[in-house]
Amino acid sequence: SVFLPGNPVSNSEMEEYLGFVDGTISSKSKPVILRNNKITNRYYALDKQGNSTHSNAELTYEAIKGLANDHFKLSNIELLTCGTTTPDQFLPSHASMVHGKLKQKEIEAISFSGSCCSGMNALKYAYKSVLTGNTSNAVTTGSERFSQWMLANNFKEEIAKIKEIEETPILAFEKDFLRWMLSDGSAAVLTSNKPNE
Repeated sequence: SVFLPGNPVSNSEMEEYLGFVDGTISSKSKPVILRNNKITNRYYALDKQGNSTHSNAELTYEAIKGLANDHFKLSNIELLTCGTTTPDQFLPSHASMVHGKLKQKEIEAISFSGSCCSGMNALKYAYKSVLTGNTSNAVTTGSERFSQWMLANNFKEEIAKIKEIEETPILAFEKDFLRWMLSDGSAAVLTSNKPNE
């Protein structure tokens, strides 16, 4: 199951959501990055005023809800493994916050963090739990909410150093690069010791 917040945001609309650096300056690296990455739209857990529409835990919960059907109820979950680079907070952990949104019985809930591999590590833990018989099923999630980090107000340092950046553009490019690559969203997968009905 997948959950993407809001409506797709086209490349031309991105700065309407993330903001223009210094209120008016459009990124010089944006056209180059977008041309090369071939991404045509993103999803942001933000409105055009920069207000949050979903927390990472809420994004994750929405993806998990999509797994429920006539054969599998959320109350059947025995293990929850969640991977993210962008937890809403450090404590309680991301998986604990998602478990709280589920409002289900007490279960083992494990959080994995780290860029790029956290979701796969969560899936590996779930797979091994089911494989060894520790649990008969597990729900694994991967989710990110990078938009909060990509807002223009987080780029004020670049404006203060505009002369240095103009002389050495790579300084801005390295940070600005991520603004035009990342998106918000979540996915969930059910691992079970029985075939999917």
